[in-house]
This record gives sequence, structure tokens and C-alpha cells, in this order.
Amino acid sequence: METTRMHLSSPRARRLAAGATAVALGATIAAAAALGAAPANAASADVTDASLSWSLSNEANAGAYFGGCNFLSAGVAGNSGASAPWTATNPSPGYAASAGNVSIAYPKAAGGTSTPTFATKCQTGDGTTVRPGTTTAGVLTLAEGTGTVDAAAGTADIAWDGGFTVAFYGGLTYWSAEDPELHVAADGTGELTATVSGYAASRDGGSWAPLTPRTVHLATLTDVDVTSSGITVSPDWQGVEPASATSLNKTNADWGSWPADFVDFQNETGQSSYWYTSGANDAAAKKPQPISIAYTAAEAPTPEPTEPSEPGTPEPTTGPTTGPTTGPTTGPTTEPTTGPTTEPTTAPTTPAPSISTGGTTTFTVGDSVPLRAEGLPAATEYSIVLHSDPVVLGTVTTDADGAFATSVVIPTGTPAGAHTIAVESSDGTAVVSLAITVTADGTVVVDPIDTTTAVTTGAAVNTGGTVSGTSALPWIGLSAFGVVALGSVAFIAYRRRVTQQD
Repeated sequence: METTRMHLSSPRARRLAAGATAVALGATIAAAAALGAAPANAASADVTDASLSWSLSNEANAGAYFGGCNFLSAGVAGNSGASAPWTATNPSPGYAASAGNVSIAYPKAAGGTSTPTFATKCQTGDGTTVRPGTTTAGVLTLAEGTGTVDAAAGTADIAWDGGFTVAFYGGLTYWSAEDPELHVAADGTGELTATVSGYAASRDGGSWAPLTPRTVHLATLTDVDVTSSGITVSPDWQGVEPASATSLNKTNADWGSWPADFVDFQNETGQSSYWYTSGANDAAAKKPQPISIAYTAAEAPTPEPTEPSEPGTPEPTTGPTTGPTTGPTTGPTTEPTTGPTTEPTTAPTTPAPSISTGGTTTFTVGDSVPLRAEGLPAATEYSIVLHSDPVVLGTVTTDADGAFATSVVIPTGTPAGAHTIAVESSDGTAVVSLAITVTADGTVVVDPIDTTTAVTTGAAVNTGGTVSGTSALPWIGLSAFGVVALGSVAFIAYRRRVTQQD
């Protein structure tokens, strides 16, 4: 730019350069519009309503060989005084389905959930008593998390107040976690930490002593996708090999472990072998279930571009008072501002309907399958239905942004073959759907295409295709063309006035 200014020795040269700048600026704005303007919620946003839902593992909700079952309880349990199954009155505080911001729910096969009690904690949501190898699929939810989220940068920092307790063998051994914190870095890696406490115990009813509280990793995360409405991610497991996992068995193709410092802590509680593969076929029971986090991001709008007003400002000071002032001020100053300021920031605020299971596409029948959708009408209730033989898996209500994050359980009796998970309105219309395949061994495979794109709207449930409606991309292209055209017309008119003056 310094070299250019050295050659602008005459008023005519300066006016021509200013006009050329107007056209160049119009082209620059058009290029930006063609790429798509940044959405208004691209900046860092405060969240105050974050909810985290997690089953931990199938083993943490399974039937046990002694004590009835392993189970989750809301709140931090008191000291029972010995390694023995819990009773209705010991420990104190003891079993609870809710405590402060923490709650426990058991999914039903036909959809919806039930709230367990001390008497029913070892039964599924449908009332069937679990046995070793089966699970209640209990879901732990922590509500009212607060922090910041930056969907554009892919970062998040959210903390929750409250605690929960994980009991094995009816309470012969148990531990608690308090005040979890989630941190996600821009490279997609993350961690969920908490302060843990508990008791040194053994399942044979021997030792019993309080443990020193400490902060550990409940989960380490990779490839975290931070969106403006939520996060769904499966914690690291496969190939994780803590030094203290002394009986780690690698013969299982899916062998792995929970984080190293977490396993170190469990070596003291007596539960360590339940948090890594110690047998040949126990990975499905012990590996972490997906974590689902939903929130409303109260983000500030991105400042609008003001550059188009600059090309008109040199004219009043260099040319005659009447001629040059009117033309350049009306053309480059007003019209380029109207185009990119209004249209590109409006279109991205209405995303097409889409549904996803996050980064995980393989589950097991009976697992909690996370679902996240966006682009739907705000504050609207939908049913989540498994087809072909319709089975209602649950109901959801979208938030103010038309999004929801939840989890559903594929019923254990689901036959092998192709199926569809549909999000349906009250009249049975499917607004978006997801194709899955259930294999003979009970593996649930999610169609990898459907997890990242919207698949259908309208009355018929499909397992592929696109959302009906007009894409925003041609509109953005026209806006870009319009900006260039307006800048060019302004420059031509301006050049004619300069020629007349010279």
C-alpha cells in the first residue's frame, strides 16, 4: 500500500484509485458471502442449563452374583461402617433417585423412563429383576451445569454441582464422585474430571476404611464435536492400558480400560477389575457408555461488516462539492452494506433438520444410544419411534433453538435386520430419521451417512435422501453476484463523472 500511495500524485489518480478500491471491496465482500457468513452464535457463549446424561457402563447397572445388583444412586452416600449390602436405612444418606441437581432414571422398552426406588433399584424400567449379564441401563443426569462453549473454536468448559454414588454387589463396595468438570480443547481432545471418595473394601466383607478424596479422570475424550446445542461423545477405551490394571486381558478384540488414575483409585475400592477387560468377552459390559450433554448457548451476535462505507468517504474532500459527493456515497456506501449485512447473517440461523449419534456408530442391543437433533421447530414435542414394527422409544421436547439431545435404548427383542429410528410429530409425520442395522449377534450399526446429514421430511419415513426445501447456497451465490454487480455499476458511474470533471 505504501508503494501505491507514492504514485497517487494527482487528484484524478487518487479518485480512480478510490473507485478501484470500491470494486475490489465489493468483490471481497462477494467472496466472503459465497463462503457463507459466520452464524450469529459463532462466538464464545455462556451456558447455565447444561445437562449431562450418562450410564457409565452396563456393568455399573448389572445384576450381581451377591447383593442383588450394581447400581447408581444420586448424592454422596454416607459411611455404612462395613463391607455389606445396603439396607433401607444404612448408609445414611443412602439410596436416592434424586439429590439436588442429580437424578437417576431407568428406560422402558416401549419408551419413556421410570424412577427407581430402593426396592426396585435392581429391576429394569419394566419391572424385570436383572441378573448377571443383564442391565437396568440406568441413566445418571446432572442438571444446571454452567460454563462457556465456543462451537466455532470447538472448545467447552462446563462444571456441575452435585454428586453420585456407584455401588457394586449391593453396596459391599461403593464410591462417590462430586462436582464433575468438562474441558474440551480446540484440537478435539477433552476430559471429564471429578473429586472421588469412597472406602477401601473387599467383596468378601473384609477390610473397610475411608479413602482420601482426590481428583481423577472419569473419562478422557478424543474427536469431540462441540456444537451450539450439545455434545455427544464416547469416552476413550480401546487400547487404553493403565500400569495398575494387573489382570488386563488383551484377547478380546475390543480390549481396553478406563483412565489410568481412575483405575488406580478403584484398586483401593476393590472394584478395579470391573473397569477394564479382565475376561475374554467382557468388553461390552465394562467399556464406557456414550456421554450426552445438552445446553442452550446464549451467544452474542457477531458484529456486522462496516467496510463497504469506506470507499465513499474520500470523495467529499477531493472533488467538487456537488458532483462526486452524491454518486460514490449512494453506490458503494449504501448498497454493499445492505447486501452482506442483512442476508448472509439471516440464512444460517435456520439449519436443515438433522439427527446424529455423535462420533459413535456401533452399539449393542440394550445400550443407551445418544441422539442429537437440530433444525426443528422450537419448543415442540416429538416421539422417537423404532420401525418397522412401531415401538415408541421415548418423547422429547426441542429447546428454543429447535434442538434436543437425549438417549434411547434399542429393545433387546429387536429382530436382526434393517430398522429406522424416526422423530415423529404428534400426527405421526416423520420429520427426520436415522437408519440402523441390527446384526444377529445383537450389534447395532448406525448408517454413517445418516448420522451427519438430514435424511427426510414429510409424511413417509425414509432411511435416506435429503431434506425438502431450498438450499441456502444458491441464495448466497446470488447475493455475492449482487454485491459485485452493485460495486461495478457504482464504479462505472463514478468513472464517467471523473472523466467529465477531468
